[in-house]
Amino acid sequence: MFNMIFENKDGKQLQFGAGSPYTITEFSGLNPPKATINTNTTATLDGGTFNSSKLQIRSINVAFVIEEDAEKNRLAVYSVVQSKMPLRIYYQSEYLDIFIDGYVEDVDISYFAKKNIVTVAILCPFPYFKGAQEVINELSSVTPIFHFPFASTAAKELVFGVIDTLTSVEVVNSGSVETGLTFQLYARNELSNPKIINYETKEYIEIDIDMESGDLITITTGQGNKTVSLLRDGVTTNIFNLLSKNSTWLQLDTAGSVFVYEVGTGSVTNLDVTISHYDLFEGV
Repeated sequence: MFNMIFENKDGKQLQFGAGSPYTITEFSGLNPPKATINTNTTATLDGGTFNSSKLQIRSINVAFVIEEDAEKNRLAVYSVVQSKMPLRIYYQSEYLDIFIDGYVEDVDISYFAKKNIVTVAILCPFPYFKGAQEVINELSSVTPIFHFPFASTAAKELVFGVIDTLTSVEVVNSGSVETGLTFQLYARNELSNPKIINYETKEYIEIDIDMESGDLITITTGQGNKTVSLLRDGVTTNIFNLLSKNSTWLQLDTAGSVFVYEVGTGSVTNLDVTISHYDLFEGV
């Protein structure tokens, strides 16, 4: 058994499941999308050689019956599901809590059936389902060292907690495919050339920059969403050009990865690193 929600760009929702006025009768497009395999052939060799591959756009089709009150609930469908507009589909089962973003290609309603049947066709350019919750790993944490209640006449400053800076973290991928990552690098003091390294593969991503106290660098490595930006004094700047020559757009393997970091000058303890990602799924 599963529950599903349609949500448009304005946050309006159409809910399916227990107590809903809509009963799903057909749902296709949950399986992995078809792949396109590109090959080369030569006159002197049998068969061919593999060149590249990619998943095609996911096509989702949902058919559901409108229960009473038919007109009221049909108009509610129109207010959420609108042709050419973006639509997010949330899907929840015993084992999965995921969503996917797409665009409404077609909405068809059988007005004169005993009960109105709605068929919605949705195209999803990014073909993977995403885990509903973003997974966040921090390479620094605050350890509490002070407990209430208390009474003190100490003249010196009271320390409520200390920041433990970790230089490595294991990031787990609970999805079924490799996924991109978002790195946030926050400077608590001056430093230069922050570098994130995959401990197993030795691949890395490095930014050639002198960071000031309070600077925040954000790096995204997702498919079709590769960016490097700097937030300084409330102003965000594209610093893609400061990416070092041999940098790699680090990905999170299905087996998980261990990431470490270092800096060129300054203390590594002055850099806080947050690594976040969404688990990705080919099929449901």
